[in-house]
Amino acid sequence: MTRRLLLADIGGTYASFSIATDDVIGPTVTVEVAAYRSPVEAMHDVLSRDPQKGKLDGAMLSAAGTVQGGQVTLMNGAWTLDEEEVARACNVPWVRLVNDLEAVASGLAHLPHAQTRAIGPETDLPGAPQIILSPGTGLGMACLVSGPSGLTVVTSQGGHASLAGIDAETDQIIAVLRRYNEHVSAEHVLSGDGLVRLYQAVALLDGTSVPQILPSDVTALAFAGSNKWARTAVETFCALLGAVAGDVALTFEAQGGVFIGGGIAPRFIEHLSRSRFRQSFEAKGRMSSYLARVPTRVIMHPNPAVFGLMNMVNERFSLPRRSGKR
Repeated sequence: MTRRLLLADIGGTYASFSIATDDVIGPTVTVEVAAYRSPVEAMHDVLSRDPQKGKLDGAMLSAAGTVQGGQVTLMNGAWTLDEEEVARACNVPWVRLVNDLEAVASGLAHLPHAQTRAIGPETDLPGAPQIILSPGTGLGMACLVSGPSGLTVVTSQGGHASLAGIDAETDQIIAVLRRYNEHVSAEHVLSGDGLVRLYQAVALLDGTSVPQILPSDVTALAFAGSNKWARTAVETFCALLGAVAGDVALTFEAQGGVFIGGGIAPRFIEHLSRSRFRQSFEAKGRMSSYLARVPTRVIMHPNPAVFGLMNMVNERFSLPRRSGKR
């Protein structure tokens, strides 16, 4: 019995595709979302590169948005995905769409610690809730909980909750950001564009207006040591990420650990581990001693959503296999 599945992690900027044969995930093909008019066009392109050109038995797709009725519009992108449309256009018997953070969270219980980087203690409590926060194009959140019927993922739009300052400096930065956007959410700051907003706000507090640059330029300037506003922006990003992670850990009593995913944190993991991230994570008044025991880890796995999708297939869905020679 052989099964070939299309697995995909579709974000606002990039979409990654893999074909899994039984439980073995094949090479990943990553494309830019903006380079294609639709997800179907991107999938046709990716499938045309499949050396086996074999029939697919199904597709598990994760997308950065709220899935309702088998449809999702990317929260920070132009694509809309529909299970029936993808199944018909790509000649796939079945398609299932899930939120991208639901996919990542589904793999947390099986993610090898060797594919993460611990910041702080490694005192996770087996069976306790686990949290995933993923700053990237946006800020996704989800919680993995264990119950009588097994593991369940609680999805969230917590990235759009209001962001609170953690000291006088961050209060001032948020006040500057509020001049241009009435609602300053966690995602408004803890994302790629948010890093640029921090850079611009810090400069404005110093009486200087700086041009729009790429998030990667902010980190490059910060680590080159040539730009004080970029350095402050990265430091502030790390501190606020820790503070938000601590808030979410308290919300869910996440003694199983808080995982940081997305494409930003792994790029400066060494700096993050030396930053105020952990200090801000624990700085919750009388709950500080509680959070001091909660581990925080950065996911270093190259594609945790696809890894999680494979776990969803194996654990949460009973999917058909087709006959064939191994």
